[in-house]
Amino acid sequence: MMLSHRGSDAVITVCQNNTDKSIEISDINKQAEEMLGLTSKKFKGKSLGKILPKRISEMLEEYVEFEDGANDVGSVLGRVQSFSVIGGDGKETSYRLKVVRADSKDDMVFFKLVLHDKMGLRKNEAVRKVIQDNFKGHESLDPDTGLPDKHSLNKDIELMDYYNNKGDVKSSFAIIQIDHYDELFAQYGRTVCHTIIKHAANICRQSLRPDDVVGSVSSKRVGVLLMDTTTEAARMTFNRLRWQIAANPYVLQDKTSVGLSVSIMFCRVGGRNNDKGVMESCIEAMDAMGANAVNVLNEVDETGKKRTSAE
Repeated sequence: MMLSHRGSDAVITVCQNNTDKSIEISDINKQAEEMLGLTSKKFKGKSLGKILPKRISEMLEEYVEFEDGANDVGSVLGRVQSFSVIGGDGKETSYRLKVVRADSKDDMVFFKLVLHDKMGLRKNEAVRKVIQDNFKGHESLDPDTGLPDKHSLNKDIELMDYYNNKGDVKSSFAIIQIDHYDELFAQYGRTVCHTIIKHAANICRQSLRPDDVVGSVSSKRVGVLLMDTTTEAARMTFNRLRWQIAANPYVLQDKTSVGLSVSIMFCRVGGRNNDKGVMESCIEAMDAMGANAVNVLNEVDETGKKRTSAE
């Protein structure tokens, strides 16, 4: 049988146990031990989540299907945006990931996570540092929310389009709209609605990576720019944000909880959308939905048309 990775590769072998509904580390080879600063002896039989950042662990918990589902560990990890491992020094480090399905036994399915730390990845990290410095250089804040304003977000998108065309970093942008905003405004007023927007933005910031951008688009809309991501990985991330906001109601000063739901319109940065602008494409598609935009996730394709949805 032809091996799909080399003997010199750093490999973590994991087991998806469909009976126990668990994902455990089966082995960490010598190369991975040296690269990660972890030992197989210490982590064998432990949950894979122990060496993963919270955002990736939560994605596995949410999307892996243990009962004959199409979304197994390999499928989900293959769509993760920027795979990282927490090493023996407690620091999170990104690696280029290749997932190889290995042997299966009864309800136990094995996967090999092949990790690469190459010059291309370090170059990517250097590019991202330059991008972050540029973001900060032109950033201006919305006075009501303290978030980067619409002008700043558009500048960020323009910069990302440049790097996307160079092939350095791919990204996606989304509009996150508070559902039933007019009713909330009528009941609670402008000041509370500003804090509701900040509440939703904070949930996004806590769930995303430090170099992703969360800003203000309008009184009822937050903009999110995801760095270094495929469209499919972006879909999973935005869907997770949709449910996390719904699961964390806003609490008023009198301790009353205000349940929230959001609708999300997203598209990748680059392509024909840039004829009119990525943000404008998302805004137009969201506006066109009108009252139907309640707790939905939609994508705008490169022709500017809304396609695919999840409720």
